[in-house]
Amino acid sequence: MLALLYIAGKLLAYSLWCLLGLRKVRRDSSAPLIRALAFGFIRLFMGLFFGVVIWLASSWLLSAVGYGLPQNILTYLLVYIPVRWIEWTIMAAFIVPNSFSAAGWLIGSSASDRYWRLGGIAISCLADIPLIASLGGVIPTGRFLC
Repeated sequence: MLALLYIAGKLLAYSLWCLLGLRKVRRDSSAPLIRALAFGFIRLFMGLFFGVVIWLASSWLLSAVGYGLPQNILTYLLVYIPVRWIEWTIMAAFIVPNSFSAAGWLIGSSASDRYWRLGGIAISCLADIPLIASLGGVIPTGRFLC
């Protein structure tokens, strides 16, 4: 049951963030709720794929730096943040106009695009808090938490 609530929470967070992107960055008014929900599902399922990347990268990093709370926090920051930038960059390709150029892909096509992607990273991290809390405050690096 906890897993279903976690997934539903992530879907809600991603959909709301995509809705904000559609309204503020893209300024699109054609069925934004349906499109935001669809983009939320895309982002959620994208996380399953990138979860494998996160698991491999964080397992490798943890074996290099050791185990413990400081190492888990370091691993979380060094692995999850860049991977989530990639995930939200892919989402920007759907939502943000002119994000297909090389510069737009790497650093964003505008300040609002960059802020939206950074906000997406923050939303993704905040959506992990219920799972972290349910694990007694253990940061589950190396798991599928994208």
